[in-house]
Amino acid sequence: MLNLTVNRDSKPPLYRQIAEQIKTQISNGRLPANSRLPTVRSLARTLGVTRLTVQNAYAELQADGWVEATVGRGTFVSTAVQQMSLQPTVGQFLTPDSAINDMLAINQVIGVRSMAMAHADPSLFPTEAFWQQMERLRPQANNLLSYGPIQGDAALRLAIVQLLHEDGIEATPDDILVTSGAMQSISLAAQAIAQPGDMVLVEQPTFLGVLNVLKAQGLRPLHLPVQPDGPDPAQMEQLIQTHRPRLFYTVANHHNPTGFTTSPAKRQAILKLAQRHNLLIIEDDIYGKLGFAGPPPPSYKQQDDDDRVLYLSSFSKILMPGLRVGYLLMPTAWRDQLLTLRRATDLCGTGLLQRALAHFLQEGGLKKHLRRVLPIYQERRDALLNSLQRWMPTAVRWSEPQGGFSCWVSLPHYAPPGVLYYQALQNGFAFTPGEAYMLEEKGREYLRLCFGNLGTEGIEAGVKLLGSLIQQQLTSRTTGGDWLPYV
Repeated sequence: MLNLTVNRDSKPPLYRQIAEQIKTQISNGRLPANSRLPTVRSLARTLGVTRLTVQNAYAELQADGWVEATVGRGTFVSTAVQQMSLQPTVGQFLTPDSAINDMLAINQVIGVRSMAMAHADPSLFPTEAFWQQMERLRPQANNLLSYGPIQGDAALRLAIVQLLHEDGIEATPDDILVTSGAMQSISLAAQAIAQPGDMVLVEQPTFLGVLNVLKAQGLRPLHLPVQPDGPDPAQMEQLIQTHRPRLFYTVANHHNPTGFTTSPAKRQAILKLAQRHNLLIIEDDIYGKLGFAGPPPPSYKQQDDDDRVLYLSSFSKILMPGLRVGYLLMPTAWRDQLLTLRRATDLCGTGLLQRALAHFLQEGGLKKHLRRVLPIYQERRDALLNSLQRWMPTAVRWSEPQGGFSCWVSLPHYAPPGVLYYQALQNGFAFTPGEAYMLEEKGREYLRLCFGNLGTEGIEAGVKLLGSLIQQQLTSRTTGGDWLPYV
């Protein structure tokens, strides 16, 4: 039976509260496929809200594929809703590739509430404003849909230079390589700098996509533990002296998966280390503009005096991932090789999308969008932290991200995420086990929760479920053990 409440003192609109609660009850199996929902009139009377409020809730559920409505019959839970089947990797040591595959697959399943992917909420995309730019380009469509410049649309490169200038990074359009997202930038940079068999220094834990790239290119990752204020420069220097890595890959702002931000002092110390040991740095700043407490500290590139930082970012997190537009700031010494690799793998991107994005940026669309969505994402971050505080057992710890979409949770040794992953999926909830981001087995002690794509009610429902599953594991074990919090 449908059990709903509304809170008129809560920030989310009443229709969104209703929709989120229905999604939760579909996810946990209380409302299986083909279940009939109350009529609009009946539910409005029960909850003491207007019929328009219920109609808006049902319309949102239908638009997202959770329910189906038929005139004369009513509204039913969609037949597309399904319980998530057990993945072959569950309970085993995940590889970065299998984890990425699972996240993408889970994201397509209606009926699963996912905090597994660090991505923006599609309902917040500036679709209408961007579409207007596309419409304006209709007369130029034939030309823009032909092969374009290898470095990317000239207007977009100029707009990116302006963005960089606002962040204190000097560049010219000739320095910019427009790519098909940050992943392509990382792949091109690593392939240009390192040869198969070379050591590459990465943070531990790190973005699982870069581990996937390094494996595909035959490069050997060397882990450097990351702390709440960034990696330890002294430990980093020991690793450099012992192993002589070719490059260092880092996400200094709102780190994925921990949410940490490297302090200004550590950035300066690490850059001096790189200069002293002739170490190149790939700086992934994809989350730099998603801070909740103002601009982040100066980037490595902003302080780069000898052109050793390959700086990259993307519009996937701050706008829309389906654009598949990122960019790489090419040091002069590596420009020819990077362009050669780009020609060998992907001649050019889609000129129409790139030009529309250029106009969107030039007319202030990004700034307007960020002003609108950052308070929403901050509210969801707060909802996650409050829910963790309320529902998690005392043995669990977590990070407190100041931006981005990721929160890193550490568990007792006797509550392995492999088991939780399976149990949570069976209850219609998904996260990513920490082992996917680690180079060692101890990654089983952690998990990542992402707060960007769910409303506050969905976040609390997911954390409440996860907390109860962890508590069940803790109370069912007759033997305990020491555990090491990561934060």
